[in-house]
Amino acid sequence: MGPWRVLTAIVLCSARSLAQTPTKPQYSAIPTLNASIDAAPSLIPNILDPTAPNAQDVCPGYKATNVTNTIHGFTANLLLAGKPCNVYGNDVAELSLVVEYQSQKRLSVKVFPKYLAPANSSQYIIPAFITGLPDVDEGTTLLGNELNLTWSNEPSFQFEISRGSERIFSTVGTVIVFEDQFLELVTSMIPEYNVYGLAEHIGNFRLGNNLTRTFYAADDGNPIDSNVYGTHPMYLETRYKMGSDSLSHGVYARNAHAQEWLLRENSITYRTIGGSFDLYFLSGPTPKKVIAQYQGGIVGLPAMQMYWVLGFHQCRWGYQNWTVMQEVVDGYANAGIQLETLWNDIDYMDQYRDFTNGELNFPVPAGQAFLEKLRAAGQHYVPIVDSNIYAPDPGNASDAYDTFSRGATQRVFIQNPDESFYYGDNWPGFSVWPDFLNPVTQDFWTNELIAWYRDIPYDGIWIDLSEASSFCVGSCGTENLATNPAHPPFLLPGDPGMIDYTYPESFNITNVTEAASAISASASQASSVSATATTSSTPPASTFTRTVPTPGVRQLDFPPYVINNFFEGHALVKNSIAPNATHSDAYNTTEYEMHNLFGHLISNATYHALLQVFPNRRPFTVGRSQFAGSGNFTAHWGGDNYSKWGSMYFSISQALQFAVAGIPMFGVDTCGFAGNTDYELCSRWMQLSAFFPFYRNHNVIASIAQEAYVWSSVADATRTVMQIRFSLLPYFYTLFYQAHFLGETVMRAVAWEFPNDPQLAGVDNQFMLGSCLLITPVLVPQAETVKTVFPGLAEKTTWYDWYTLKTVDAEAGVNTTIEAPLGHIPIFIKGGSILPLQQPGNTTKTSRQNPFNILIALDSGGSASGSLYLDDGESLVQEESKYIEVKSESA
Repeated sequence: MGPWRVLTAIVLCSARSLAQTPTKPQYSAIPTLNASIDAAPSLIPNILDPTAPNAQDVCPGYKATNVTNTIHGFTANLLLAGKPCNVYGNDVAELSLVVEYQSQKRLSVKVFPKYLAPANSSQYIIPAFITGLPDVDEGTTLLGNELNLTWSNEPSFQFEISRGSERIFSTVGTVIVFEDQFLELVTSMIPEYNVYGLAEHIGNFRLGNNLTRTFYAADDGNPIDSNVYGTHPMYLETRYKMGSDSLSHGVYARNAHAQEWLLRENSITYRTIGGSFDLYFLSGPTPKKVIAQYQGGIVGLPAMQMYWVLGFHQCRWGYQNWTVMQEVVDGYANAGIQLETLWNDIDYMDQYRDFTNGELNFPVPAGQAFLEKLRAAGQHYVPIVDSNIYAPDPGNASDAYDTFSRGATQRVFIQNPDESFYYGDNWPGFSVWPDFLNPVTQDFWTNELIAWYRDIPYDGIWIDLSEASSFCVGSCGTENLATNPAHPPFLLPGDPGMIDYTYPESFNITNVTEAASAISASASQASSVSATATTSSTPPASTFTRTVPTPGVRQLDFPPYVINNFFEGHALVKNSIAPNATHSDAYNTTEYEMHNLFGHLISNATYHALLQVFPNRRPFTVGRSQFAGSGNFTAHWGGDNYSKWGSMYFSISQALQFAVAGIPMFGVDTCGFAGNTDYELCSRWMQLSAFFPFYRNHNVIASIAQEAYVWSSVADATRTVMQIRFSLLPYFYTLFYQAHFLGETVMRAVAWEFPNDPQLAGVDNQFMLGSCLLITPVLVPQAETVKTVFPGLAEKTTWYDWYTLKTVDAEAGVNTTIEAPLGHIPIFIKGGSILPLQQPGNTTKTSRQNPFNILIALDSGGSASGSLYLDDGESLVQEESKYIEVKSESA
């Protein structure tokens, strides 16, 4: 690290290459797997089934008995108050209630079976080693708590949580339902409530009151308002009041089972197909304090990132070889655009097998030479690792795969109920999945990553398909391994019959362009009749509405309550490991309990493996599926989005919901993953993502190239914004330090910084970076201006234009039109801020060796403050670090 130097203070008062040529990789001419392997019964989701019984109408609820006061609250027994309803499972007759005041700002309410046998405890309670299970904070008493619980037994047990005189959660007038495969709790809500969080979803940041949020990890791209990769059953609510400060609180339900949250006009209904009620209430009273209490007190604080990961990252599914990778590096250098890290998607693998390199296109010796050159330039390399392990044909010695053999010998893979390995299907063919509840599996995973690092010295690991995704229903590989390596049960780019053209969203489609595409498609189809005949569609399957609960039986694959799972037919067995698959822990825990935790567990295992690969260096992992607490050890990207203006728009709300969830290191596939972008969309998106913590351009193999240097206009826009981002790296890094140690946020909703303005409650087309910068991107095509809200003007907040350093002339509560021609993203500095800046270099390494300066933006009273955190940028344990607070005050 170079010397620290502060030089200036600015005071503000009041060429295409081979890499860009779309290619058609050569896959199998005819798929070996028929689409029927992914056929499952078609179900009707409960929320769409008018004949489904309403548990609130038919279930009796519970009565509290044996109430006993404790040091930190009270306990009670809950006895079924009438005849069992057994509506979507078997009623549990006797429950335990534990109420704990865990801190002055956190209240816990737990409801679980009274007679909980160790053999099935994981069916109801997530083990503490998986995700945070908070206890009572030291020194907490029953006095001075900001939250209070009251309860009644009339007509059945019901409770309310209050903060002072304000009721924030209430089950009054409803019954608690607790069955072995169905739980339900209903809270009343104030009119037009403002609720945020419940990640992961694609949609507006402020959740609507006619919305069902489904949680079941799914490899399903970016569907609007449907279940997708992650599960974070926590929401933040803000209530605005005339003439006084707004008040916010949080609610977290520690349960990993498939579940749904029904947000309706006057209530929220929480339903899950298993587990227990393990609820935590946070008093806030501001949005940022709720988030800090959630991270610091429950799920854990987010990981501290290495300095270099804040640079710019480039990836592509479709880089054909190391030579093309070098051309991409050279393309950025020749264009004068910063490039920090180059990534590989699955192209580098030998037949899509983890921890291997294809000898033809990505041989190890050439890779080592490439990475040596990359590292000498201060740049980095991150490859993808899929979550499945290829299972070779046991009758073909040439198909042997050492990673599988080592894992099979140690029995570290998820199993069928009969203890045989569970064989699903993914990119390489029939595959198995590591069982991270097996204590041996961590060593297996660590050793594989260490061994591969000796060949390919990577700098971090990208975990994909961790939902865990399978392209077939059930253990379809059982008795079928002789067909490996098997082509997935759908067409891929380059396959005969695959029409892989797509137009940019704003492309002018004419008869000429359509005719050219149709001729090309017809020629492709005519040569591959046999291929299309075997893969045209999924065959129809049987249809039924719901199963009937059976006493003493847990129906794992088709539970009685049907969630609104995104996939066609809605069954839990679609595109996932089946719920009846089992783990080799002490309790033979099933995927029914663990499905939403697989991504969390594999990211955690990868983090701890990298601690062995890089002793005393902060691991860098990026995972797709996650759970509450995953931010402790992984970053997240938004998954398979689209080259659409709508995807760019929703990327802001995605980032903000992950700020609530405690994963600040978030970004999306800039310019879009699927489909073709164009110069206008890519220019706007490259500038927007420059203010996201994780900044990566990535797209699919069948799309046109979209590296930032492909279009001159995108290159110009990127150079401009990259200089700004790299100058702000000290500020970014300081924000991550504050997130890691204090539970602060990095990207922030405007409403969090100005929590008393109800007009900001739904704003998700602007955002704050820390407390100092307001970013207002252009999010629609063919626009040269953008509407901007400047919050706080009524309270005399001053705003400065980043580019001119002039005070903004605007009125309070009024949308101000700002010039924003292509290549320009409006940025504003809040008065009262001091920003640490550094002269940008071509990488984070060279930037850190450049001079510092500070930008002082005085508030209306002539004062400003800021901070700067310094360390070596990568070590887990720092030998030297410094936290500097800077103030400027009027005379």
